[in-house]
Amino acid sequence: MAIIVTVILAAAALLVGWLLWNRGRQDPATARHADAGTAQLAPASASTPPSAADERAAASDTLVAELNALSSALWASALSTTAFGYVVPSEHEPVMLAARKALAADPLSERYFPRRPMLMPQLLSAVNDPDAPPLKLAGIIAQDPVLTGNILRLANSVYFRLSSVPVESIQRAVVVCGTDGLQSLAATALVQPVFRGGTAEHSRFPAVLWERCTQASIAAELCARQWCAADRQAAQLLALLSALGPLVAYRVVEDQYRAQPGLRPAPAVFLQVIDRFARVMAGRIAALWQSPPRIVAALQVDEPNEPLVRSLRAGELLATLSLLASAGRITGEECAARAATVGIPGPLFATVWARLHPPEDSPA
Repeated sequence: MAIIVTVILAAAALLVGWLLWNRGRQDPATARHADAGTAQLAPASASTPPSAADERAAASDTLVAELNALSSALWASALSTTAFGYVVPSEHEPVMLAARKALAADPLSERYFPRRPMLMPQLLSAVNDPDAPPLKLAGIIAQDPVLTGNILRLANSVYFRLSSVPVESIQRAVVVCGTDGLQSLAATALVQPVFRGGTAEHSRFPAVLWERCTQASIAAELCARQWCAADRQAAQLLALLSALGPLVAYRVVEDQYRAQPGLRPAPAVFLQVIDRFARVMAGRIAALWQSPPRIVAALQVDEPNEPLVRSLRAGELLATLSLLASAGRITGEECAARAATVGIPGPLFATVWARLHPPEDSPA
């Protein structure tokens, strides 16, 4: 009898060991999505308050994990699904493998690579010159009538409107927004045309991604004012460039499905490819656009210990919470709790939230 019990216990130990080993071999993207499927919008955890140093370290460690989980929820909604089934059906595996191969190619095919806006180098030069007069930036913008129109539309939008009087000229934008505000408007307007519509199957994704991009650029700049004031414009630009990663990943998967007309696009394929390649692609695109090395590196960092990277990721998280709240997926109180969990102070959260959710009858 003792021998039988010993054999059973040994077999059980081997089985547990095999399960743990097999879990360790699971695709990191799949594992992350599997966790996200059950914990996406779970209440922020409550525990005994740690020391201040431990709290800061824990917040830094959880920021990216929380951002990944919430982003997955937002992307799933944009792809017209609320079910988090991240296992890719076998017939869709060739599509996912082809998408991964295309995204890993060096150089990236021009059909996926967003072209750098023509005026971007001049804009970056003006942004990096603290002594540049506002009229110099206005002169750069005036070279492109389409850009001028896009900037004026943004200047009068809910997120950027700083006056009850409509902004009808670039000169007026300089007066109302100041040099920093005009730089933000110009950078946003330059990147906006890249975000065109998707297929009828998932046509909302580029629009939702652009909305998060816009809100994240505002939130990141406001966070940088608190954590690294000299880099506030860099934080705003990083948020715009960061959104190009998921956009390109989405387009590559979309293109692979066009080659398989018999298959209805599966959200799981988009979600896994975006999760695996979004940050890598954002960095590659920034490098191809000849962005400064520091900008390129900041886009690909997973641990937001550096203030500029922290501003970027916190801005993206706040924008994601904002959109999920607007969709009724989470309450404002829950958003505040989650922000506090990752180290965003209450007053900063309140400032960002007021900017992203201004009263409809007053300027932002």
